[in-house]
Amino acid sequence: MRGFFHIPRTPLFFALALALFLGSGSATAATKMPPFNLVDAASNQKVDSSTYDGKAKLVVFFATWCMPCMQEVPALMSLQEEYGGDDFTVVAISADNQRESVRKFISKQQVNYPVLMFTRQVVADFGGIPGLPTIFVVDKNDNVLKKYPGLMPHALLEREVKSLLAVEEQ
Repeated sequence: MRGFFHIPRTPLFFALALALFLGSGSATAATKMPPFNLVDAASNQKVDSSTYDGKAKLVVFFATWCMPCMQEVPALMSLQEEYGGDDFTVVAISADNQRESVRKFISKQQVNYPVLMFTRQVVADFGGIPGLPTIFVVDKNDNVLKKYPGLMPHALLEREVKSLLAVEEQ
């Protein structure tokens, strides 16, 4: 027999509940994004964080072996497709140990945003990563506005991007 309140146990429900629980994220305004110089997983070239100066960013820590991370990739690709350009980009930082496995993932999935390889220093500089995925919402002035640990719904991420770009909801 069901109790008075029947709560559906679906992944979407839990993701939405987590998003509501986390509210506006846990980072405080005006926390600066730490500078980094990381290897691009596709090209094997060093990429400096200054490459993204002047752009709003979703900085995503993920791994190819992380199922919630893989579930989030289509939403990130969609956001990059729709909003990416001079004012916005997704920047992924992979926690994988093998660059080659990440390179294969990028190629197979046709990932349309930069994917960089993590270092322990960049994780420490970002204040630690509570789990994967973790997304940092960063404005055009490199202020970290919010931090979302865990799988986030596409609608929430899109709302964050629109807010960063000051795009009016239609």
